[in-house]
Amino acid sequence: MSRRAMLAVVVGLLVLGTGCPDVYGRGGKLDQAMAKDIKDMQEERRRELMERREDMDDDEGSHCPEGKVEVRDCTSYPCKVECQ
Repeated sequence: MSRRAMLAVVVGLLVLGTGCPDVYGRGGKLDQAMAKDIKDMQEERRRELMERREDMDDDEGSHCPEGKVEVRDCTSYPCKVECQ
């Protein structure tokens, strides 16, 4: 291989291999986009869990007659409720 061809290959690899640091580098546009996506997914999951917790609280009213105390055993799902 001639020197010119080898030089062209090396320069081509350097140009194509390094990429744009403002896009692909640490803290670049791709890192920022991924961080935003992760934050959005975590926020959505937190909202889902809060809604589910509110629904569970609404469904769980007092199941015991007056004069008895409700005792919950939440070691497994769903919680076991006994009146004592």
